[in-house]
Amino acid sequence: MKNKFLKTFLFLIVALFSINSARADFSFNDMELKFAQVTDVHISDGQDTAYKVLSHSKELFKDTVQTLNKIKGLDFVVFTGDMVDEPTGALYREFFTTLSKLNHPSLLVFGNHDSAFADAELSELTDENGNVIKSLLDKNTVIDIITRSNPYQQFGSAYFAFSPNKDYRVIVLDTTINERTTSNGYISEEQLNFLDNEISANQDKIIIIFQHHPVIEPIKSEHHRMINPESYLEVLQKYEKVPIAIFAGHYHTARIIRKGNVIHVASPSLVTYPNAFRVVNITNYNDRVIFQFRMFETNLKEIQEISKQGLIASVAFQGKASDRNNEIMIRKGYVPKIKPTKEEKQAIKQQKKAQKKAEKERKRAEKEAKKALKKQQKLEKEQQENIEG
Repeated sequence: MKNKFLKTFLFLIVALFSINSARADFSFNDMELKFAQVTDVHISDGQDTAYKVLSHSKELFKDTVQTLNKIKGLDFVVFTGDMVDEPTGALYREFFTTLSKLNHPSLLVFGNHDSAFADAELSELTDENGNVIKSLLDKNTVIDIITRSNPYQQFGSAYFAFSPNKDYRVIVLDTTINERTTSNGYISEEQLNFLDNEISANQDKIIIIFQHHPVIEPIKSEHHRMINPESYLEVLQKYEKVPIAIFAGHYHTARIIRKGNVIHVASPSLVTYPNAFRVVNITNYNDRVIFQFRMFETNLKEIQEISKQGLIASVAFQGKASDRNNEIMIRKGYVPKIKPTKEEKQAIKQQKKAQKKAEKERKRAEKEAKKALKKQQKLEKEQQENIEG
């Protein structure tokens, strides 16, 4: 009896070991990805503006880091641009001093405030007598600072890609324009090819993209928009069955827009009401992907109130409830019908109206032309009759 029991026990041990060995390449950690998105920190020594409480930027950043350190299970924290309000060595020192207290890995994305422009005349700020007040750092210098200051970002480039686990591919893009003073964004041909190749090679993964400028505007702003979004969207349209989420900042507003299997996420700034950041949890199942969005506001409520009072339309920056906390499911292998937004419906309506007006004008012109032709033919006939008579 004892030998029989021992054989049964050993059989079960072997069986369990075989099952575990067969599934050794599987992990629940591969199914999930949890990260925080912080954007437009704007570390500054300056005064408040119409919509940025710059004088409180350092306090808000420290409060954010303290809150992030209390959140468990974060794979990383990504800062989607405008780390500083001006790209000076002193402000970057402030930024990285606070960042060093973060207990999670971090990634840094370039915003339009984060480096000086290529034009040498714009690399220094001078007073009325021509004396240099402060020197601004160019992009290569900032990349070098990031590489030396952040052990988690050793790519040596403003755009790159990596896999945090086997189910996900993270792509970081640089949408800033270096050639001129502008707040507009642009995606270069080189990066479009990079984006295309990355998605093409990772169609079996969930694609997560981080950049500063949104592809789809959360609110209309001619001076903030990406100037060639059509080229970007053409790349995305090639992969309509691949679940993709794009996270951006720049507009200082909260907005979540779904277009088919692509989720466009714009997040608020730390220095603009509601002075908040996002935590995103993604779960990858065999047949679907679940995206969970949660917004965390600052604990510094007095500063938040000051920020709110400085805005004419604080609701626009805060977004709707669904723009702050939401859950979205994307079914794999299924291409949903894309519903047009209110703005797109209005544009379609105006286009149809313009086409109808143009068609009406065409028919009128055609009628007038026929009428003129008949008149001309009648005149020629009368002239011919007079000649013959």
